[in-house]
Amino acid sequence: MKRRTALGLSLAVPSATLLTGGPAEATGASHSPDLRVVGLRVDGRPDRPLGLDSPSPVLSWRFAETSSAAADRQTAYQIRVWDAGRDRLLWDSGKVGSPVQSGVRYGGEPLTSRQRLSWQVRAWGADRHATGWSTPSTWEVGLLHQTDWGAARWIEYPGRTETQPMPIFARQFTADPRRKVTRARLYLSGVGMHLATVNGRGLTDEVLAPGYANYQLSSEYRVYDITGRIHRGANTVGVRLGNGPAYVRRSVTNPAVGRTSPYSWWQSQLKGSGTLTADVEAGATTVTLSAVTGYHVGGTINIDTGDGGDNLESRVIAAIGADSTTFTPGLSKPHPAGATVTGSGNNIAAGDASAGAAVTPRFIARLEITYADGQETVIVSDREWRAALGPLQTDAWYSGSDFDARREQPGWDQPGADLSAAAQRRDGTPTGWIAAGIAPPPNLATRLVGRTAPPMTIADRYEPVEITNPVPGTWVFDFGQNIVGFPMLRLKAGVPAGTTIRIAPAESLAADGTVDQASLKGGGGSRGVDLFNTYTTAGLRGGESWRPDFNYFGMQWVQVTGLPADYVPTRETVTGLRVQAETPIAGAVTTSDARVNRIHKMAWYSFAGNIMSVFTDCPGREKLSYPADYTMPMGSIHRDFDLSAYLRTHQRHLVEGQSVADTPMAGNVALKTPVYDWGYTGRFGDEINWGDAIILVPGFLRQLYGDTETAARYYEPMVRFADYIARQKAVGNIVDAALADWVSAEPVSGRITGTWGYYLMVRELAELARLTGHQADSARYSALAVDIRTAFHTTFWDPARRLYADNGAVSQSAQALALDAGLVPESERKAVLDALVEMIYAFHPNGDGPHFSGGTIGMAPIVRALSAGGRDDVLWDLIHEDEQPSYGYFMESTVANPGGMTTMGERWNRGDSKNHMILAQIEEWFHAGLAGIRAAEGTTAYRDLVVQPKIVGDLTFVKGHYTTPQGTARSEWKREGNRLRLTVTVPPNTTALVQVPTLGGRVTGTPRRARFLRTAGGYAEYQVPSGTYTFTTR
Repeated sequence: MKRRTALGLSLAVPSATLLTGGPAEATGASHSPDLRVVGLRVDGRPDRPLGLDSPSPVLSWRFAETSSAAADRQTAYQIRVWDAGRDRLLWDSGKVGSPVQSGVRYGGEPLTSRQRLSWQVRAWGADRHATGWSTPSTWEVGLLHQTDWGAARWIEYPGRTETQPMPIFARQFTADPRRKVTRARLYLSGVGMHLATVNGRGLTDEVLAPGYANYQLSSEYRVYDITGRIHRGANTVGVRLGNGPAYVRRSVTNPAVGRTSPYSWWQSQLKGSGTLTADVEAGATTVTLSAVTGYHVGGTINIDTGDGGDNLESRVIAAIGADSTTFTPGLSKPHPAGATVTGSGNNIAAGDASAGAAVTPRFIARLEITYADGQETVIVSDREWRAALGPLQTDAWYSGSDFDARREQPGWDQPGADLSAAAQRRDGTPTGWIAAGIAPPPNLATRLVGRTAPPMTIADRYEPVEITNPVPGTWVFDFGQNIVGFPMLRLKAGVPAGTTIRIAPAESLAADGTVDQASLKGGGGSRGVDLFNTYTTAGLRGGESWRPDFNYFGMQWVQVTGLPADYVPTRETVTGLRVQAETPIAGAVTTSDARVNRIHKMAWYSFAGNIMSVFTDCPGREKLSYPADYTMPMGSIHRDFDLSAYLRTHQRHLVEGQSVADTPMAGNVALKTPVYDWGYTGRFGDEINWGDAIILVPGFLRQLYGDTETAARYYEPMVRFADYIARQKAVGNIVDAALADWVSAEPVSGRITGTWGYYLMVRELAELARLTGHQADSARYSALAVDIRTAFHTTFWDPARRLYADNGAVSQSAQALALDAGLVPESERKAVLDALVEMIYAFHPNGDGPHFSGGTIGMAPIVRALSAGGRDDVLWDLIHEDEQPSYGYFMESTVANPGGMTTMGERWNRGDSKNHMILAQIEEWFHAGLAGIRAAEGTTAYRDLVVQPKIVGDLTFVKGHYTTPQGTARSEWKREGNRLRLTVTVPPNTTALVQVPTLGGRVTGTPRRARFLRTAGGYAEYQVPSGTYTFTTR
């Protein structure tokens, strides 16, 4: 498989002195034979990434899991980093006495753009012996400054309208045939999406690049190592562009293939557009316009006289008049009346959905080729590139794409291709190549930024488990699992040219066996109804294959129409390609109970299906990043997927989603980031338990992965949000949350969920302030947290009923939130827990039995409160309930979902999306409860563990593991009657409190290195260092 980050990347090894000794070696004693440093990561990335743009990345490592000796505890470490290109040491940390193996900030010389860094670590164990130096790893710095892009300009297909096909671009160049290329990098950012080739070949296995962004503030770029792709002599770079989420319009139709009402949840905002109404001279700072609507003070005005953008000028708007705009600085050139004028979105984000401003396809690129003799060739995006309208006739982020293979010019991106206006497509029509045009940036405030999070790739391929023909001419392919991605179509030879194949995804079936797309769409017909891809064949003799490159869907079924009447599809005709950001798998659980295993699988696929370039709420209807949809289930998600790099990129999106306008909304974080449609005000724009992700995400990085650098980097935005809540939302330290417990099955007080959220975020901010050196702030926020806790109890405590209520109204979530956050006085915890249990067994709106009622906010606290209170038996009863609301209800076989749903629904009634994360929060219990692996209270990065398996119901075995920053923790138990065998693996540099269920008996024998502490509450407790231990009770 093609590598994303290390294509041809050579590892420059420093001198033998640096690797094996010299002055640094004298700080250690003899090497430890039992320890070896492995797993080097930079900013959470386990690969060797290109293009990291953090000036102070964090480094982590671990010990190889091969030792059970006492020395597997780290007492000190030493890091050295050197410039791999110049063989020069940049940082030697010296021997640092610390057990920490993650979140260590680079502390050497300032990093520079394009720099290739090699680094290695050694560590000292408890026996005072040092390990050998680790195998070196590398990373490469991106372009840290906007000026590093040099003469590169944003370019586009000049004059293209939204209804014309998507553009393609090619740049031919010659590499000196007499010289050897030693380094070649392509830096590229395409809006909304790009797909690049060199000499006709794709560059990496990444898909859907570069992903979501607030284009008014940033656009992600990619760095491609193409050293091994450059030919001596003629070469060609090709770029294809798609709209992605940057340009979403229902007006783009294609009646020829039946696309007359494209579906989209929202539409991009068309910004200022018109012409100059009078000539302007060079130096002018005010122009009169044919219309002034759609422009923003602080935004950008673009004045372009045509001519491919040769005279384009972009300026920052200072004021807007009745028929004019004023800007700075003055114009460099004169412009005549009638010159085209456009505007950008609002980068200040006062109240509108700034990221939703329409941005038509464009890209910026810089290619750097270095030869063995040190000479360099630089090629940038400019008018030397050739542009044409390609075979992708339409491209819609929600509705789908229409690809006409007849309209493709074979070999257009290969060396020597005809890039003239007379070049021909397959159907004989002219491709019509022209010079590319200069385009304005999406906004003058738009920064080109690198991506820390891993790329999206094809994770799995699914062949259909069944093919049906419910009505003549209609074929339905069932993958047996609801996945997120796109279909791959393969056609055998013989399909006539001009045959249009329609490919429609779905999460459900209609009664007649055709697909039902209702869960992928929303809002009724006003938002459109068409949701499909089409492929029009070229009639190739060897058969044809195609997949969409610029959109994706949720799909368990794919419906294909338009095949010739005599064409009988096979399992190879349609393949499901599951896509996901390449977050490493962190853990898994399997048990003796089929229902637990199925719920776990449903949760896993729901998480996987919404880990895209950003977290999304669902893969169909909205495809938007609502922070609460991932912060609230974080206790579950992080146990299945490693998010240490992924969350760092999310924090940038959250900060870019914060209003910085000089209005009362300043500091607010929108309900979704990037914010595309609803903006910053009202019920769906101003909500504490969504916006507080700007504090919670750095908190997760601290708690789960030991990273405090992210909090340090974004400290001021976190404070601005806290100040906004205190200034605008809190009344007597009580906050009313408009969305309360979203999608809960019973009414929940928004004042309870809002005040709970206020307490959690302020408590976390106090800790982050302390760790980042803001001691006065830490004391202030700590005191505020105490005041909020007092206000919560004073306002909502019902002493007569000994539970929490708001104006008499009670809910499961209210009790669980208070218990889970530590808001309940110790003397009342049992009473509140009893009240929660009573409510669960009394809540049966659609039949007998216990039921959850929790939604987005309350679900995880209900799960944790019950398990922490020793009521895992209640959770067991809940997951085995079948009436709505329950997981059993999701699993019930229906006409829409024969065999039951295979991912978690958005709502307990199975309504709306069939693939959401918010009700999958029971997954946390499978890991932390049934397998029993959790972090000890107060620890960070899982450096201290508690292993306490819960023996419930008729379970006979559970096997689980979780990969902590130090290594993999494992718990496996098997029960036969009153006999239990528990095997626990504690990773290196970690200690654990193992609580062994005694089942009324006793533990027979104590494993070596395990120290018995006590027997209490049905558990025998042991303190253990790293290693593997087996306990038996009888």
